[in-house]
Amino acid sequence: MDTADFHFEKPWVLALSVLGGIVLFGALCWAERRRRRGLAGFAAAHLLARLTAGYSAVRRRSKDVALSIAVALLLACFAGPRWGVEVTTQKGATEDVVFALDVSKSMLVSDMSPTRLARAKVAIANFIRRKGTGNVGLVAFAGQAFLQCPLTRDYDAFFRTLEETDTSSIQVVGTDIGRALEEAELAFYSNRNRKLLIILTDGEDLEAGGIEMAKQLKRKGLVVHTVGVGTPSGGPIRVISSVGSLETMKDAQGEEVMSRLDEKTLGAIAEAAGGRFVRLGQAGEGMESLRLAIQAGTDERGAGRRGIPREEWFIGVALLLLVLESLTSTRRKDVQP
Repeated sequence: MDTADFHFEKPWVLALSVLGGIVLFGALCWAERRRRRGLAGFAAAHLLARLTAGYSAVRRRSKDVALSIAVALLLACFAGPRWGVEVTTQKGATEDVVFALDVSKSMLVSDMSPTRLARAKVAIANFIRRKGTGNVGLVAFAGQAFLQCPLTRDYDAFFRTLEETDTSSIQVVGTDIGRALEEAELAFYSNRNRKLLIILTDGEDLEAGGIEMAKQLKRKGLVVHTVGVGTPSGGPIRVISSVGSLETMKDAQGEEVMSRLDEKTLGAIAEAAGGRFVRLGQAGEGMESLRLAIQAGTDERGAGRRGIPREEWFIGVALLLLVLESLTSTRRKDVQP
């Protein structure tokens, strides 16, 4: 049996199930102590030993442990235990595509003409015009992420939203790719369409949460492609000042703040989510190659990967423990009736 990629869909439910088992065991132990105190108050000391001569405290405790573990296992089923990988195929599947666009200040670098952000927006628009089918949505992110355009087939509305999206769309500074992935996941509908997330950024994941979040999305069957916007040599970040002039951002030491394309991080995110990393390129050739690859794969057969549900194993072990608990007597074997 394939036990690769063991995980739970809802780890917090697993924590509650363990807590529930511990609480139940504690309650059973408390009830047992109360019963023994009540019996001691009812019978004289010399009679108590005779009354409990055939009683096994160890067997009683074993029954309590079995019952507590069984309940914890049944509750753990709601946490979604998964291991192994199931490959699902759909011919002619329609894609739902969400674009996550970096609108942090570093996207104003002009190592791509006129700026990284402008080139990324043009590439997204060209991708949609040439693809021509399916739902599209837009998430803008910097230090925070927000859904700018829900999934829609109204491309004109999408293009208007895309045009209006800029570095003022997100007020929280920084670049949090993990938060962008999390917000993009919420944008998808629960349908049978293949779900693709294309993130366009320079890759400077300042919060360093992108790779872990990408792994979680892969387990849910969502493919993440990363498009690197910018060049490895990079350039200074220039912003519009309060008086309307173009100024170069500087650090606390008065040095120019440089931003460079982080291909390593973007490659790791794409690999973690089963997708591809491409460099955008000045003419958007990277985005076009990604579109062609997606089109070629889904026109014939779109494939998805997800963890295999394994609740039946937990239920089976729980039922076995419940049967053993019911068949186990609290009477000691060395005592004759």
